[in-house]
Amino acid sequence: MQTNRRNYSPEFKARIVLEYLQGKSPSELCREHTLNVNLLYKWHKEFRDGLKAVFEKNQSRAEYQAKTEKLERIIGKQTIEIDFLKRGLAMFN
Repeated sequence: MQTNRRNYSPEFKARIVLEYLQGKSPSELCREHTLNVNLLYKWHKEFRDGLKAVFEKNQSRAEYQAKTEKLERIIGKQTIEIDFLKRGLAMFN
């Protein structure tokens, strides 16, 4: 037996949660959009949990940038080594 699950876009979820936060009643929202109230509460919880990441973003961005710079240095070093080895191999051929 196959179940038909509806997929909702992140934009739709955000719009519904924002309407809920602006004071629209959960039952009214769910009736309008044919949703289960538990689904609305789940989206609201995910929204709240996601807000923490917005403020932690700057710290993780700095970590990401530092890691990227380190990897770029490694790639540069390996490129120089490969070129050196290619030149050495060309001398023997």
